[in-house]
Amino acid sequence: MKRILFPILACVPMPFLYFYFEYAFAFSATYPWFLIPLTIFYFVLTGYVSKNYSVVGVLCWNLGSLASSFLFAHFFLVKDMEYYEPFGQPFMLIYTWILMVVAQLFVRHVIHYYNENIRQEK
Repeated sequence: MKRILFPILACVPMPFLYFYFEYAFAFSATYPWFLIPLTIFYFVLTGYVSKNYSVVGVLCWNLGSLASSFLFAHFFLVKDMEYYEPFGQPFMLIYTWILMVVAQLFVRHVIHYYNENIRQEK
């Protein structure tokens, strides 16, 4: 089950979903408070289930997330250049994706460190 859960989680277009919900709530003058905890939960869970994959495998599976984010952004995100100033929508999607991948790799590293060093001492 764990071997199949990571590819499913890694291909979720999380950068797209982040901007989709943020843009949807921008016009109602409220900030979607659930975005930050949900995003943290996503990369902690994805980092945890990726512990059996190599770093190259994690990056390759996460490229599916980036590709699906670009695909969904093309069809479902509004082309509002003022919202994505000064860099634009593609750069913001890539930047968010990079942050999420780095966070996943950090969680993966912490879990490997715990399993190799702390767990063995017990």
